[in-house]
Amino acid sequence: MSKYYVIGGFLCIGGLFMMLYQAISSLMTAGEIIWQPLIIMDVIDAKYIKWIDNISIDSIQGFFQYILSMNLSMVLIVTGIALFIIGGFVEK
Repeated sequence: MSKYYVIGGFLCIGGLFMMLYQAISSLMTAGEIIWQPLIIMDVIDAKYIKWIDNISIDSIQGFFQYILSMNLSMVLIVTGIALFIIGGFVEK
């Protein structure tokens, strides 16, 4: 088994557990169900992502800001699937 498959599997499982956590926490609110996604900017401190504002090319800066504002569980799952695909090409 390739290291890409192992890392991709862990990322997909982590993303699924994060979605399960978000589902349970949204059910625990009083009243109506409110889904609050966990984004990367909630996890990482702002001082570690200040370098993105210094990127001179607007399209690259916008790409990084888009990735940082995505749902963290989706980022993990998509990265895991990408590693599965890379592992399929790399494996001999």
